[in-house]
Amino acid sequence: MKNNLLLSIIVLIVSASCTRISTTEIGTGLIPPIDGINTIDTTIDVITQNMALDSIRVSKYQEFALGSISNDPLMGTTKAIINAEFKPVFYPHYFEVSKDSLFLDSAILVLSYQGLWGDSANQMKFKIYEIAQTSKLSADSVYPSYATMNIADQIGAGTIADPRRLGDSVFPRREQAKNQIRIPLNITFGNKLLKGFDSTNAYQSDAQFTSTFRGISIVPETGSNTLLRVSLTDTNSKVALYYRYTKRDGNKDTVVRYFRTGAYAGAANNIVRTRTGAEVNTFLTNPAADADSLLYLQSGPGLYIKIKTPGLTGLTNRVIHRAELLMEQQAGDVNTDGIYTQPNLFLCAMNLDSARRFYVPNDIALGQNGNATNLNSFGGYVIYKNDPFGKRVASYNFNISRYVQGIATKAEKIYDLYLFAPVYDYVNMSESLQYLYPISNSILNPPGIGRVRLLGGNSKQTQRKMRLRIIYSKI
Repeated sequence: MKNNLLLSIIVLIVSASCTRISTTEIGTGLIPPIDGINTIDTTIDVITQNMALDSIRVSKYQEFALGSISNDPLMGTTKAIINAEFKPVFYPHYFEVSKDSLFLDSAILVLSYQGLWGDSANQMKFKIYEIAQTSKLSADSVYPSYATMNIADQIGAGTIADPRRLGDSVFPRREQAKNQIRIPLNITFGNKLLKGFDSTNAYQSDAQFTSTFRGISIVPETGSNTLLRVSLTDTNSKVALYYRYTKRDGNKDTVVRYFRTGAYAGAANNIVRTRTGAEVNTFLTNPAADADSLLYLQSGPGLYIKIKTPGLTGLTNRVIHRAELLMEQQAGDVNTDGIYTQPNLFLCAMNLDSARRFYVPNDIALGQNGNATNLNSFGGYVIYKNDPFGKRVASYNFNISRYVQGIATKAEKIYDLYLFAPVYDYVNMSESLQYLYPISNSILNPPGIGRVRLLGGNSKQTQRKMRLRIIYSKI
């Protein structure tokens, strides 16, 4: 009997040591071996809820989005419009000769192409309008994504037959360039710049030009399912005015004059999300639910997730070796998941009374500008893996070990957590310090680009749902 009892105890100990699970992908070398006695691996359930986040501010020094997404079954539609001023590079502005000796060849709107997102095989169509006098862009303003401009006459239109070719070299008028989006402007508008304006009126000064010509609105037509990434501040973005003039010797010379955006020009990126009829709308229109099994995130302007961790309440004193919030994509249609790729994420804490966002306590290292310098170790960048069905999915983890240690050791406050896909965003340093700091020196996602559907905290897929994993030792 004693031998049988001893054998049973040995089998039980061996079985316990063999059932440990290790999903940690960062810092495993720093975690002591999990033996079930001295070092324990446990999982705490979280409560997750989808929340709407309607706008962001996009600076003209960031990339802009341009295009439309008309068929995303998860998130709905997106329309991204660029409104921008294009100005002479000097004032008073003048041409080489009098108006009678100037002859327009063409006027082209040129935009600096930085990449694309979505269905790259579809053609894209645009209409170009002059911004109406009832609207105005300011050079020193950073506009919210919902800011609109009234439009006046259509001054151009164009089609990009194959967006995949936008990175190719082009040779307009013996120039060599690449990464350009080129849209023709009509002759009437070209002659307005060449002959209608002069140094006695619109071209007299920057203030006079701004009051006379409000800028250009670039409006995509529906159907392409593609967003382009555009930079307005490099030399590839301009209105190119190609013309000839008669020199004093009677010969004609062909030249180009540029009107540019930049520090003295205003710009706004109007990004409109419409979620009616999309899968996400079912969750957003159910405010009574406080726990969602599926979670939806878009790069701003997008959505955010509120995360509650009631399992941390009453956490006793212990040594936290690792605490990480784990999450994984729920795959959808292989075609749409392949073209609508996933964004990078960021996790912060939230004060529900003031709706103030701030860094997760103790787990963010700060640079001189208050920005986070340890994003690689903190987490949020996409990690791709295969789900149980062999589909490639995105996963994320966030290292919140010091935050959980503060709760266990010092009984520090437990906060709701705020998960989102920022572009270039700001959060407060702490709950008490109301100073906004940029999350990162560079953008985490281009505006409007990136979306993901995650498994929520109450998903029935227990090994893949969002959860808080803690590896600790008792004291």
